[in-house]
Amino acid sequence: MNQLEGKIETIKSSEYLSEVSIRLENETIFTVFLVETPQTADYLKIDYKIQLLFKETEVILAKDLNIEIGIQNQLKAEIIDIRKGKILSELHLKTEVGNLKSLISSSLLENINFKESQEILILVKPNEIMLSK
Repeated sequence: MNQLEGKIETIKSSEYLSEVSIRLENETIFTVFLVETPQTADYLKIDYKIQLLFKETEVILAKDLNIEIGIQNQLKAEIIDIRKGKILSELHLKTEVGNLKSLISSSLLENINFKESQEILILVKPNEIMLSK
């Protein structure tokens, strides 16, 4: 499980949903969609220190660092290690806010030709992130 740390910056709620903006230590803003509101979750407070958790399979990788795409959560990363498996491959990534991992199919790894030391863009959909105190 990938883990990042930040502080809640804004909360927009409607009925039972919230859009939460979290400022990471490098000033990057990550957005998270939750089926929670400040009324149902005591940790949803401005300036509250929070952990962002997301699975390795939810990390999308892009070679184009300037891609225009409809995913808000983006970080530049360097591939520091590739562990190729028969079906899945694990990529270890270094970012300004910590190391992360991504799992992709080994056939995709070969087709896209990711390499160690390569700079890439990682993307994480807002509905794939969980928050933890």
